[in-house]
Amino acid sequence: MEDKALDKPWWNELIREMALSGLATVFMTEDMVRNQLKDLKLPKELLGAILDGVGKKKEDLYATFGREFGKVLSKVDLTQEMARFLETHKVDIQMKLSFEAKPEDKT
Repeated sequence: MEDKALDKPWWNELIREMALSGLATVFMTEDMVRNQLKDLKLPKELLGAILDGVGKKKEDLYATFGREFGKVLSKVDLTQEMARFLETHKVDIQMKLSFEAKPEDKT
């Protein structure tokens, strides 16, 4: 009978852990991802490659989101939408302004 460890490549656990992390890594900082992966005791080169990949995927996601959001906004007449909103809503602006003397410097 073969050992179960031989049935699976060493990176199988890594892939499983990354899949479990899922989309959450896109919103995590590099330190958070590093802390999550440090328990796996990966070589520095592999850890660096993973962090680079996560960073690039995060940049790609944000760029795609920005482009798509821009497309949506370009199709919306903001003036018309704002006018429609203001027809049914009351606007209340409150402001407080105060001036205080600075403490004197006694040097």
